[in-house]
Amino acid sequence: MSTTATTARDALTAQLERLYAIERELQSALETLSTDVSIDTLDEIRALECREQLQYVIDQHREETETHIDRIERAFDALGTEPDTRPVPELEGLLADKEAFNNVVLNDGLRPLFYIQTTLQLEAIECTAYETTMALAGALEDGEEGAETADVGDAVVDALEHNYDDERRMRTDVEELADGEAVETLLAASPIADAPRESLDRSRRERSHGDRRGATDP
Repeated sequence: MSTTATTARDALTAQLERLYAIERELQSALETLSTDVSIDTLDEIRALECREQLQYVIDQHREETETHIDRIERAFDALGTEPDTRPVPELEGLLADKEAFNNVVLNDGLRPLFYIQTTLQLEAIECTAYETTMALAGALEDGEEGAETADVGDAVVDALEHNYDDERRMRTDVEELADGEAVETLLAASPIADAPRESLDRSRRERSHGDRRGATDP
């Protein structure tokens, strides 16, 4: 196998380890986020519909996570590598920010808006990780064992593509919630002018930029 092929395989393995770390971390993080969303600190009726819709989407995604982990482990098998993890600073930072928010903001009209923004950012991290991993798998170059290397890349993509479909569907569900009447009701009653809507729109713009970058990066 050529040095180029070995380097490509190493890059793919490293990215797969980051992806594995994300899904394993989200096993517990999504459960915690669902609990955070469900808390009604001030009996704010206007927040109820938004919270219930977001919690449903999060719980649905959390149930998919175990299957996602199994599929990533299949990708490791295709590479002939034991599953392992690597730090994902952007995920760790986002979860830390969410915990800090929990400790200082008790307004029920603001909390669901923040959690929608957080969920969109989580999905941006996941979708970008899947896009990068599958792009690396698809770009494995032919070496002395070119056909075998290409087969490995195809097997990795096959193992991950259904996970990626799930992530995109989750992202669409949250975007529809962000554009829905329940959020508009909270925005209309928000004590902070248009800041929450600007934050939601910024998260979506950042996600769109990440999609374009993921589609063009090697």
